[in-house]
Amino acid sequence: MRGASLLLAGALLGGCSSTTFAEPRLLVSPYMAIYQVRGETGMQSQPVPNGPIQNNPPQSMRTFGQDRHDENPGLRLDLGDGFAGVRLDYYKMDMYSSRKGVLGADWGALQMNDLVRMEIQMDEFRLGYLENIYDTKTEWRGSPLTFRVAAGGVISHRTMAMRGRTDDGMRRQDAHPEGENFYPAARARATWRDFSFDVDYAISPGLSLSGDFTDTLQDMEFRLSYAVPLRDMTFFAGFRYSQMPAEGNSGPFQYDADLTVDGYQLGLQIVF
Repeated sequence: MRGASLLLAGALLGGCSSTTFAEPRLLVSPYMAIYQVRGETGMQSQPVPNGPIQNNPPQSMRTFGQDRHDENPGLRLDLGDGFAGVRLDYYKMDMYSSRKGVLGADWGALQMNDLVRMEIQMDEFRLGYLENIYDTKTEWRGSPLTFRVAAGGVISHRTMAMRGRTDDGMRRQDAHPEGENFYPAARARATWRDFSFDVDYAISPGLSLSGDFTDTLQDMEFRLSYAVPLRDMTFFAGFRYSQMPAEGNSGPFQYDADLTVDGYQLGLQIVF
């Protein structure tokens, strides 16, 4: 299935138009992501050694101590006309909470009433191509106001580790969702003077190329930007909301995780 994703990426890039790349620019955007992980997760367990495996109800991520925002780095590269074109985005999640919770049910080797916490790590890559399909211009307060819309597709690859343990470290249980998905995607932008506002939306309705993210995934971003006059530099602030439901196996146990990642972005864009 990894080969299929590469073919799909080639198809996306092969559709790049001469208009978008007439005078291509490379935009480099390092940013700080201030995200949190919400939702719930459940995992089977085996209370009696060599006994039957039992199903357990899902539990809130807050039970595992995950209920706060954390800062992690991201990097976005755009090649095109500054709006449409090719985009590669990498985000590194590393969330460790000092908060603890008490389990209301077993979660793999972790047992009901255990005092637990969880560390979550993820490497996320998103590669996409969007083509401009509509633009119009008007005027507001004596300055041009432009609207643009683009559509295309995005391929994501995620490798996640959910590492739970009791507070005393005596019992541990991990889950490792990973996979590749294809998203039809759209982008809209409004520009006035040195300000622009972007909305990105992508949905993967069961379009799993491989791995554990097999349900409907949605991703939405809002971004407000200010371009510094006479400088190839733009400051931006944004918000991201991403649904990442997953299900798979951790050893003999099946697990499911209905996760949402959301929070803020602060960054700088430089044009080369």
